[in-house]
Amino acid sequence: MAQVVIKPAQFGQGLFAVEPIVAGTVIGVATGPIINFSTALQKNDRECDALQVEPDSYLDWPDPLRLANHSCQPNCGLRNLEFVTLRDLMPGEEILWDYSTSMDEDSWTMTCLCGSPNCRGTIKDFRLLPPTLQQHYLSLGIVLPFIAEQYG
Repeated sequence: MAQVVIKPAQFGQGLFAVEPIVAGTVIGVATGPIINFSTALQKNDRECDALQVEPDSYLDWPDPLRLANHSCQPNCGLRNLEFVTLRDLMPGEEILWDYSTSMDEDSWTMTCLCGSPNCRGTIKDFRLLPPTLQQHYLSLGIVLPFIAEQYG
């Protein structure tokens, strides 16, 4: 696995490459206890940190992967539960993924301030993404299986 470090980011903390990382490298695997939606909601502001892995199942994942921030122009994605780089990364580059590739719950949105040229303005469920973007993410294999099955 590639070496990453937690550092201050534009919004809070983030994950950053320590060394050059080539495309297709597994940065880490998301692990942690499985909780249901009610338990995720009871965590208050941490609900947004729980990773949806099934319609009513969430992974209460620990640092450091939990600290990877969102971008509408990601350089990383989740293949099953593995964080994989989508392109070569340089040392010091922030690890960014599109949260929408793991969301299908109709209960959470967030204003997006990623600043990328492709910024959608709001982070929301995968089903609400433009169809061309859905297909792009599906072709990269970075949509969690419980969502991808609906589009296969």
